[in-house]
Amino acid sequence: MKDDPMICDLLYVASQKMRMFGYNIQNKFLENPDKGVSDLLTLRDESVKNIYRSKVRPNNILDKSQLEVVEFYQSLKLKRMLVSAPTSYGKTFLMREILFLNYEKYQNVLLVFPTVALLQENATEMNMFVKEKELEYKVIKSVDSEIDLTGRNIFVFTPERALQLLANYPDIHLDFFFYDEIYKVDEDYCNDETDEKADDNKESTPTFLDINRGKTFRIALYLLSKDVNDYYLAGPNLNWERFGAGMKRFIEVNHIQVKEINFEPTVRVTVEAFGSKIKEISPIELPSPISNALMKLDPRVNDKICNVAEYIKGNNYGKTLLYCTTPGKANEYASKLALRLNIDFSPDSNRLKMFFQHIRKTYNVNNSVEEWSFVKVLEKGFGLHHGKLPKYIQTEVLQQFNHGAFNILFCTSTIVEGVNTDAQNMVILNAKKGREPLTPFDIKNIKGRAGRYYHSFIGRIFYMNKELLEIEQSSDFSLDFATYADIDLDGIDLDNAEFVDLTNKNQRAKQIRNEKTSQYRITDEIFQKNRLVPKEHQEQLARLLLKDKDQFDQFTPLIHNTDLCENFLKFHYIKKILNTFCRAGLIDESIAKLFSGICWSYYNDGFLGILKFEIQKVGKPDSRVKTIDQAYSNAFKTLKDIIEHKIPKILSLFESIFDFVAKQRGYNVGEFSLSKVKRFYETGVRTSFGEHLSEYGFPLDTIRMLETNFPILLSLTGIQVKNFCSSNKDKIMGKLDAYEQLLFDNAIKILI
Repeated sequence: MKDDPMICDLLYVASQKMRMFGYNIQNKFLENPDKGVSDLLTLRDESVKNIYRSKVRPNNILDKSQLEVVEFYQSLKLKRMLVSAPTSYGKTFLMREILFLNYEKYQNVLLVFPTVALLQENATEMNMFVKEKELEYKVIKSVDSEIDLTGRNIFVFTPERALQLLANYPDIHLDFFFYDEIYKVDEDYCNDETDEKADDNKESTPTFLDINRGKTFRIALYLLSKDVNDYYLAGPNLNWERFGAGMKRFIEVNHIQVKEINFEPTVRVTVEAFGSKIKEISPIELPSPISNALMKLDPRVNDKICNVAEYIKGNNYGKTLLYCTTPGKANEYASKLALRLNIDFSPDSNRLKMFFQHIRKTYNVNNSVEEWSFVKVLEKGFGLHHGKLPKYIQTEVLQQFNHGAFNILFCTSTIVEGVNTDAQNMVILNAKKGREPLTPFDIKNIKGRAGRYYHSFIGRIFYMNKELLEIEQSSDFSLDFATYADIDLDGIDLDNAEFVDLTNKNQRAKQIRNEKTSQYRITDEIFQKNRLVPKEHQEQLARLLLKDKDQFDQFTPLIHNTDLCENFLKFHYIKKILNTFCRAGLIDESIAKLFSGICWSYYNDGFLGILKFEIQKVGKPDSRVKTIDQAYSNAFKTLKDIIEHKIPKILSLFESIFDFVAKQRGYNVGEFSLSKVKRFYETGVRTSFGEHLSEYGFPLDTIRMLETNFPILLSLTGIQVKNFCSSNKDKIMGKLDAYEQLLFDNAIKILI
């Protein structure tokens, strides 16, 4: 039909009249004038496009509703806005439009994203934005970076880093902040890690280290909303009618204006794949499927997956995401489908071949890689993506999927965390997210990943069991803001809330709590550095170090240590800290021993040390690790959950309490800091050079190898690192495999 000039004119005019310019981009009418659109129409509408043209990217045209959002914000006297819009609507793109329009008045800007991966992606976008528009901003991703508050800064942080910024720079004046995925302020909606925990084979008593991230999101937003005048909050599929009393009160007290965008630019086709045959239900009339294959009445889900995959391929419906409840299920389903379809797959790009070779070399312990499902699935031509995999592997798999190397990608809930693909289909295999049942809100967000606007006109959602439809049609949780709600708050929420914002019963609870904590020795300054740790725990640790001289004295060599990071790691100070936390009653002895062993193994052998430990458990009579897949899964989880998250949290608490106690004992601690030690555990590196590679997306053990082979990097910073990399590029490249050379070449271009 699109070859007919008259049809082209009609499609073009409809898109222009609706101010939905994305349709014309998808039809390639704007880049290919030979498609049949008349010159008269194109010329006549040039003035219309100029009105909607992006101020940040002039080649981009805003849709009508997108321009309305920008104009709505600009029209506000008190610029505080919450935008609810469909998945992949372009909420962060609009943030850049707003920032550019208010450049003169916004000196210090904070952008808050839910994950480190999104942080890195948006920091890269902001660097491009600053460079292209020749703005004077410095983009900052780490609280430990050199920060000049008299200059112009854009801080791109997670909620945890935002809290660190407020603690380290209590006098900072932020002119504007953007807060993505605002729904995560509610613990009922913030269950990111449930899919990761569902496979966990270790049981332990919850500690202050296991706090739900919803509390982190909520406290960070609460504090920012108190201190910053202008802000833009964003989230998908939010509805005022489903807001709880606490959320409504938060919005009303802070005079926030809500802008709901309910228009869905992509046609969503519901596909029932749980009966005797596949049934498509479309809101508009579409051509009938070429194949309406009967589905076997076999209850086994793997048979159904195979049927659906063949149905999608037979109808040429395009790329497909398959949502699985856990990484373990994703491995299982992908492995079985790969065996059943037995596609003769051969990588058509050198990059993909190099990637396969790199994975086999980098993650092989005693030939274990031959039994690892992830490798076998990739080499059969299927993608596999979940949150346990290293960040650079996740990125590569997604890029290969978007570039067409894989047409099928098995994934977990991490795919809905702002990860964009050009998939046309979503197959929802399970009605859970880890151990928790999916909610209507979850299903809406999962659906939103099929048929991304500007990429597809139609998105098909395959429901593999009837329960999914029943959940979607049921009532959702109300989205609440606990601080303002009439519910019993715990000590952390009470300590972080202002009296006036609490309900009557929580005001009484805060009064009682204040009477108790006023007797504590720790100061407000210490608490502000550890807002997510109960005051009781902080006081317990401080009292132990004040009372027990031997406990304190074992750490005094760290004061004024010129090579603190290396000595801390070499002499295993983390073991001493863990034992002290155990003595103070903050963690169990079993956790102290476990974490100590993991840290020592990681210091000596990197990730492979952790992987070796897990693989040695496979098949042993008393071991819960039954397969190689479980071993890899446990190793990646240990790296992410313990090394990169919990150990830095322990170090942050110890650093502030030890500094406080040392001063109480009369020590001149100077600039005592464990920031480099925390960086080692958070990123796996010891140098600013390594940190750059890590943030770009580079194998951690390879970075450690480079830092070992080029020890001079430990003493270089800034321009010195750039000069060293430029003059020693060939030597560095000689240490890398072919795939790592590709990554390094791209990373070094940004650095240099």
